[in-house]
Amino acid sequence: MAEKYNGWTNYETWLCNMWFNDFDFTDQMDLFDECEDNCDVLDIIENYIESYVEEYVEYSLSPGDQHGFINDMLNAAVSEIDFRDIAEHYVNDVVDELELIKDDAKSELMGV
Repeated sequence: MAEKYNGWTNYETWLCNMWFNDFDFTDQMDLFDECEDNCDVLDIIENYIESYVEEYVEYSLSPGDQHGFINDMLNAAVSEIDFRDIAEHYVNDVVDELELIKDDAKSELMGV
């Protein structure tokens, strides 16, 4: 197993989190409507962050850089990112928010 970097899986994961450390799922809680447990929430967060970073990388490259050395190096670095490690830092906040939403819905049903 590779040595951790500043508490993260590796340098690439740490760097990704440093640049994208402000994920806020408050406005996207509907993504988690079908979740049955925390693992489902974690999977969705991981996939969301991975897609976001991959799209960011794709749109950041100029058309001439989308093939060749720079593209290959960037893709190699992105492939080393442990998106699950990053997602684990958000899962508790999302689960807490989901609980608040459920509690509010129950209160409304009970007329409180």
